[in-house]
Amino acid sequence: MPLRPLCREQAWLLPPSLDELLAQDHAARFVAAFVDGLSPAALAELEIDKEGAVLGAPAYHPCALLAVWLYGFMTGVRSSRRLEAACHDQIPMLWLTGCQRPDHNTLWRFYRSHRPAMRRLLKETVAIAVTVGYVDLALQAVDGTKVGANASRDRSYDAPGLAKLMARAEAAIAALEAQNQQDEAAPPPMPAELGRAQSLKERVRAAQARLAAEGHKQVNLTDGDALLMKSRQGILPAYNAQAVVSPLGGGEGQRHGMLITAADVVAETTDYRQLRPMLEEAQGMTGARSPTVLADGGYYTGANLAVGYERGQRLVIPQQQRGRDRGDYFKDRFRYDVASDSYQCPQGQQLHFRGLTKARGKTSVRVYAAPKQVCHHCPAYGVCTRDQHAGRVLWIGPDDIRLRQHRSWMETEEAHRLYAQRKELIEPVFGIIKEQLGGRRFLLRGLANVRAEFTLLATAFNLRMLWRQWTTRRLPAWRACYS
Repeated sequence: MPLRPLCREQAWLLPPSLDELLAQDHAARFVAAFVDGLSPAALAELEIDKEGAVLGAPAYHPCALLAVWLYGFMTGVRSSRRLEAACHDQIPMLWLTGCQRPDHNTLWRFYRSHRPAMRRLLKETVAIAVTVGYVDLALQAVDGTKVGANASRDRSYDAPGLAKLMARAEAAIAALEAQNQQDEAAPPPMPAELGRAQSLKERVRAAQARLAAEGHKQVNLTDGDALLMKSRQGILPAYNAQAVVSPLGGGEGQRHGMLITAADVVAETTDYRQLRPMLEEAQGMTGARSPTVLADGGYYTGANLAVGYERGQRLVIPQQQRGRDRGDYFKDRFRYDVASDSYQCPQGQQLHFRGLTKARGKTSVRVYAAPKQVCHHCPAYGVCTRDQHAGRVLWIGPDDIRLRQHRSWMETEEAHRLYAQRKELIEPVFGIIKEQLGGRRFLLRGLANVRAEFTLLATAFNLRMLWRQWTTRRLPAWRACYS
């Protein structure tokens, strides 16, 4: 077939405008509409002044810088230097800035100054979805994922490791000071090696104090807030990123995406303590409580079930698999007799009350046990219990009745149908953030900074979802969403 002519010196017959080079439904136009429509209250919370000062050299417009950062996060460009390069050679960035080219220092100063208030941007995206009625608040899912910290695992030390590092730093300081004092002439400037050694000593001292105060087993010298966590990439310094997600409805029960209604980052390896704060934040964002909440086994505790009962929300949470090891001899198979205050096992033997004890040093539990002679001669020995020194023991906590009722309900068809929606609702959100937005690892350090970074990632995710709604179905009264 014939080839099209190729001429890299082709001239325009008429001078084109930059606006003609950007499609009308491009994501950059959506970002510009979002930024330009921010209310005065939102701009004030972000500490953005659209008027500028009367005197001084002209500065870049803050709305242009904010749009650059939002569009950069939407496309996986999250560093100031990469954004600077994009502002030179990418048409969407040139359109957003009006053909201006801010350098990386300008972009970084803006980001550093305004990122503590970026949570307001996430709330604005949620408000848009609620206003146009596209978010389905009848259902939400909560989950956490491990996001790598900007730190190396080799820089994590326990108490003995910090002591050895301190000894090496002090020995290096002593050697450098002795070398520096050999010349009897005027004292020379402090060598760079000595300054680095003293700085290391101060960091180690601060890490030792933190390790003693917070009770952690290890601390990272690069990012002291990060903890060693188990992930699919192995054990590495990381943070626990939490999110609450609701479906974007399209009418007649159809779904057209997901929306993050709450986001946070915690320096904890487990999820169970995050249920209440995440549900409260989602309610603050949306102004409503979702009647049904989906979560995985990491949130399964009696205290969390009590939170759902207190808030009037139905929690669909399975028990973690470790409680199902005994099968037919699981604790729920034991029947309680009120008159004798005892439990009857599936083999018909009685477990009598033996006293109270403390579970994990905090919660008071009732202990029921069977005689060891009975258990050792039982045909279920080895399955029900393997204890050679005692019989089967049941620990009954204050939430045991609620846990039993919940486990029983989780076996119903309704519970299975609801829980089947969790995986397809929230897990793709984390996959998109990590793979498409480049959020597999934080670029900033410190808990406060990574919280702001993850909030901006969540905002970028929501903007992508809303942009797709805007292009495929045209959100009605777009400007009215901000009034």
